[in-house]
Amino acid sequence: MTEDATTGKRFVLAHLSDPHFARVEHIQAGDLLTKRLLGYLRWKLKRQAEHNYELLTILGKDLQRRKPDHIVITGDLTQLGLPVEFAIAREWLQTVGTGRKVTIVPGNHDTYIKTDWHETFTHWLEYMVADTQVQASAITCMGEMFPTLRIRDRIALIGINTAQPSSLHLATGTIGGEQLEKLETLLQQLSGQGLFRIILIHHPPVSNIVSWRKSLTDSASLCKILDKYGVELILFGHTHGKVCTSLDSSSGIIPLMGAPSVTSLSNKVERRSCYYLYTITSITEGWKVHVQERVFSPKKWCFVNGSERDLSLCPGEIEFNR
Repeated sequence: MTEDATTGKRFVLAHLSDPHFARVEHIQAGDLLTKRLLGYLRWKLKRQAEHNYELLTILGKDLQRRKPDHIVITGDLTQLGLPVEFAIAREWLQTVGTGRKVTIVPGNHDTYIKTDWHETFTHWLEYMVADTQVQASAITCMGEMFPTLRIRDRIALIGINTAQPSSLHLATGTIGGEQLEKLETLLQQLSGQGLFRIILIHHPPVSNIVSWRKSLTDSASLCKILDKYGVELILFGHTHGKVCTSLDSSSGIIPLMGAPSVTSLSNKVERRSCYYLYTITSITEGWKVHVQERVFSPKKWCFVNGSERDLSLCPGEIEFNR
């Protein structure tokens, strides 16, 4: 779907989030003494009735028809972070595309408790590693990998890991000092290269979108870095609802876009399965972005066009036009 435009190329990016693959029947007795017990109960009492994995088959066919240049998934591929859930998520990822075509970042459900690296995240390495990390098999923890940088045409995909095991009843995320330092260095290196920089992160990067119980603990530190270097777009999940807002920075206004769970059949439209298509085009003044919602229709049992908007990313301004 990439084609020459008057002043540059058009790049179409698909963004989806929070599929929540669940295999709670594989929970072990020992897991009932950990935080996984709460996740198990939430699934049985609420989420099991809301999520439908048939939507992923329908989604796959819709993506094949739309033919985006790249697909990003912003976390919570699993429900309890069980090894079997990681394996099943990988099987699904392989139907979506290769690691060259698909980029993911982890979510808090993927790190519900501390797990064996080789039984979990190694299943997803090809979808997470940076372009320069040629020996992915040698990676043994998140700290060796994130933040990541993947460049597709002139689109710079910057992956941030906020997935850290948290206390009972908390769904917080944390980036951590070391990753923040690496991120600042990375953004400094990308400055002036004429790339469209997109941050991929699971938790919303600002504090006013979710409750403190679900928030990013070091969002203020991240915002300081973003204020200094800026990016063109931030995509996230975690909220299980549609979010369209922005962040003021010294280098301009940064649009923030959050996607609901792609497997949700919620009666609430804002929480129902939806993914976004971003058509990014370089123009004389900078960049132009058209955003198209693809919303699941229970009546038609397929994805249909939802609302759309244009993001005019000229220096110092942004327009949200419905």
